[in-house]
Amino acid sequence: MPRGIFGVASIIFVLLLLFLPVISADCSPYSIYSVDSIGTINGWLLLEIGENTYTCEMIAGEWTPVLVGMPNEYYILTDGSKTVFLGGTEIGRETFLGFVNRTLYVLTVNRTHVPYKNVTITIEGVPHNFTLLKNVTVKTLYRFTGTCLENVSTCRIASYPSGTETNTCRGLMWNISTFKLPRKSLQGVPVMVKNGTVEVFGGNYTLMLPEWVNASTLKLEAFKAKHGVVLINMEVIKVPAGESVEDIPLLFLVYGKTVRSPKFIDLGKFVCAKGGANTTNSTAISVVENKSKKSICGPAFLVLLGTTALFAEKTLKRVRKCPE
Repeated sequence: MPRGIFGVASIIFVLLLLFLPVISADCSPYSIYSVDSIGTINGWLLLEIGENTYTCEMIAGEWTPVLVGMPNEYYILTDGSKTVFLGGTEIGRETFLGFVNRTLYVLTVNRTHVPYKNVTITIEGVPHNFTLLKNVTVKTLYRFTGTCLENVSTCRIASYPSGTETNTCRGLMWNISTFKLPRKSLQGVPVMVKNGTVEVFGGNYTLMLPEWVNASTLKLEAFKAKHGVVLINMEVIKVPAGESVEDIPLLFLVYGKTVRSPKFIDLGKFVCAKGGANTTNSTAISVVENKSKKSICGPAFLVLLGTTALFAEKTLKRVRKCPE
C-alpha cells in the first residue's frame, strides 16, 4: 500500500475514534418478575405474577434497556401442597381469570394456523401446489370446584381464507369482560432468613435455594393455605431474558423440615376427571365448501396473486370467474 494512502487511512481511523460516541457494552436482555397480587379462594392462594422483558437498543451511542411489547401476566394456584400453573397472556395461548358470583373461572384461548387444503394451479402447463391455512381458535372455560377445574364449555372457531367461519360450541361461553379479580392483595407474615434457615409460625426449616439465588435478596412473607404453609417472595426479581416463570424463586412450600420451590402442575393435568364437559358430541355448523382445485375465490385468490409472480395475463384469462 502506498504511504500516502496509508497515512490518509490512519488519519481517518483516528478521527473516527475521537468523534464517535463511546459505546457501552454493559447491556444484555433481561426480565423482571414481581408478585402483583395475592388472593384466596377455598383455602387456595391465587398469585398474579407480572413480567416485563427488556432488550438492548443503541440510543445516543449507548446500549440502553428498552421494554419489549406489553407486560405479561401469569397465574399460579396453590394450596400448600399442590401448585398449578394456570397460564398467562402469552401470544397464541392466553389465560384469563376472574370471579363471577364468588366462583373462580378460568378461560383459555389457544390460536393456531392449520393446513386444511392443497390447491393445484396449472400455469403455462406447469402445475403449482399451494397449501391453504385456516385459523383455529379454541376457547375453553373452566370452573374451579375447590379441588380441580371443571370443564364448563368449549368453543372451536375456524376461519378460512375465503371468509367462511365455523363455530362449534358446547355450553355457554362467557365474555371475559365479566371477569373480575379482587383488587386487594393479602398481607403475609414477614419471614427472616438466618444462616440458611427460616422460622415460620414457630417452626424452623432449612431453606433450599438454587445456587444462583442469594438469600439476602429475598423478601419472604408466609401465608397459611389449605394444606400447608406457603412462602412468597415479594421482592422484584431480575433474571436473564428467556427464564421461565416456573424457574423463578417466587414461592416456596414446606416439605418436612425443608422449604423449597414446588413442582408445578400444568392446567391440563388439573382438570376434573369426572363431571367435565364432553366435547366429542358437539354439533358442528354445516358449511358448504368449494372442493374444486381449479377455482379459488375470495381473499384466498387474492393471496395467491400477491404471493407469486407466475401469473401472466394469459393465465388469468384461463381462471374461471368467481361467483358473485
